[in-house]
Amino acid sequence: GEGAMKTYFVWSLHIVIWMGYSLVELLSKRDQLTSKIILFLVFAYLAYGIAEMNVKSKRLALMMTGTTSAVCLTCYQLILFCTA
Repeated sequence: GEGAMKTYFVWSLHIVIWMGYSLVELLSKRDQLTSKIILFLVFAYLAYGIAEMNVKSKRLALMMTGTTSAVCLTCYQLILFCTA
């Protein structure tokens, strides 16, 4: 139904957000760890806000944000490891 459609929409937006984060991370290799943590938190807050606004559930939004961030960041690290 409509709830499933919103969930898929949020998953898609999260993938775009985390791909954007990966691109910014790739372009800022020389930044300090503190800057990278702040950048991650900004993107995570953006992803959470979008999810919470669409699914109307803080718990589900937090779960979706955590899951998509973990999957995308794991894939990003695997790509970096394989290309090194």
